[in-house]
Amino acid sequence: QDWDFITKPLREEQPIPEATTIFTDAGKKSRKAAATWKEGTQWCHKILQAHPEDSLQTLELLAVVWVLSEFKGPINVVTDSFYVAGVVQRIEDASIKEICNKRLFDLLMQ
Repeated sequence: QDWDFITKPLREEQPIPEATTIFTDAGKKSRKAAATWKEGTQWCHKILQAHPEDSLQTLELLAVVWVLSEFKGPINVVTDSFYVAGVVQRIEDASIKEICNKRLFDLLMQ
């Protein structure tokens, strides 16, 4: 007997009602990435330091990777990075091969 499995995507096209919304950003000059979210009436944040080899794109990706690894349950992630939004959109179906940029490879493998 042949089984056909249909995988349910982990990503939604529209915001998830009642889910925590986390805003991410990064600064090229500051060499930091940040995630900001609200818990009740309190705003919380996490500041992430860049590695020496980070570009602005890998810093933006670092913030989203941190969010995805730290938050459990449904979340909405907001990024202003077209690059990161594209990566997130395609990552579920992707085969990741080793690439020259070790930092990018490490982030994608998380």
